[in-house]
Amino acid sequence: MDKHFFKLFLGYALTLILGVATAYGQTVTGTITGEVVDPSGAVVPGATVVAHNLGTGVDTSAATNTAGFYRIEFLPIGHYQVIITAPGFQKATVAPFDLEVLQTANFNVKLTLGSTSATVSVSAAAPILNTDNPTISATFTANMPLNGLDFSALTLYMPGSVNTNGTGGMSSIERSQNWSDLPNVNGNRAQANNYAIEGVDMNENYNNLIAYSPAPEALEEMKVITANSPADYGNVNGAGVVLMLKSGTNHFHGSAYYYVQDYQFNANSYTNKQSGTAKNPFTQSQFGGTIGGPIFRNKLFFFADYLGARKHSGGYGTASVIPDAMRNGDFSALLSASNPIQLYDPENNFAAYSGNKGVPINNPVAKYLFAHPSIYPNCGASSPTVPANGKCLTPTDGIAKNNYAAPEKYWTVNNQGDAKLEYDLSNRDKVTGFYSMSTSYDGQAAV
Repeated sequence: MDKHFFKLFLGYALTLILGVATAYGQTVTGTITGEVVDPSGAVVPGATVVAHNLGTGVDTSAATNTAGFYRIEFLPIGHYQVIITAPGFQKATVAPFDLEVLQTANFNVKLTLGSTSATVSVSAAAPILNTDNPTISATFTANMPLNGLDFSALTLYMPGSVNTNGTGGMSSIERSQNWSDLPNVNGNRAQANNYAIEGVDMNENYNNLIAYSPAPEALEEMKVITANSPADYGNVNGAGVVLMLKSGTNHFHGSAYYYVQDYQFNANSYTNKQSGTAKNPFTQSQFGGTIGGPIFRNKLFFFADYLGARKHSGGYGTASVIPDAMRNGDFSALLSASNPIQLYDPENNFAAYSGNKGVPINNPVAKYLFAHPSIYPNCGASSPTVPANGKCLTPTDGIAKNNYAAPEKYWTVNNQGDAKLEYDLSNRDKVTGFYSMSTSYDGQAAV
């Protein structure tokens, strides 16, 4: 029975695996290409071209074809050096350079006759300029000071990118919860952008917001495509934003940081000064770190990071509480309002209460709250009773609206992190995997 069950389970598992359609992610690698010629300008077929990753020590090689052309594709982004060798010629090396995501670096190299034991540094190679691709984009690699450590603010450095929310946008300390955290690119709606991390879709289905906001310290680079996107990024009218996490190298590297904003560092607002109100309490702390390095040198690498955020704000908030007269069944104030309201007795054929008085208070919850002013303030009586630090105000509508004020508190907590592994099985086979997670919550203390 057990053997039969195992065969049945295995059959179903294979059917499921083989029946699932292959899912393709966006391209998140780079390419190195070019032509190799001899001193006379004749092409050199069969030359060996090696793309050496200076960070991981991993080599990826290719040979020039009969036209002297070589092309090394699907290279992870990073710091590279190109080495060309061929029988009868000196070894040529191209100066180190950074290979970016979706970039095609073109290096045409002229070899020098001589022994392969000699090395020639090529400094006159063609610049890293792709003249075959009309895509308009920019790559950000340097860490920049960002309010709230919100990576999406970097998109505002692109021509044609604006944010219509003024100074209140592009500073989220957790995942995006509103369109105000998104840029408008080339006149398109804020929801017309597409975000991807390591080639994986990073958009919320609802309102097309950013589903996850990685820490800028964890990003190797961010590419913003604003026009003529490649086919795998061209599904939107706005920008295509491609994020790449850092990777481990043959050397351990890491960082730690702590950012704080506090109301004690700020001046009071103009409105508070005019009303004689103290500064509203506010504090925001963001802290975290990164770590990366080798598990097996030249073979297996790891990277991990953490970002925590704690935001607290406060001040005085207003609320409307039932005045003392209404607690005793006297709702006559409603008749003197700008829009008079007459109350009726549903248990007496909907007869009108005379002068809106004598209305019974039967709800047990209301009775309990009225009897405990430490929980539910009593404003409007000759001797108001309110909790500590609370105060009664003159109703803005003359009845009960905004007749109570007390301290209030808001808070936001966010914990997030990323983990990434890169395994180089062979010269042409690489496996990369990552896991990203964010847990956040908001709260408010009642007035």
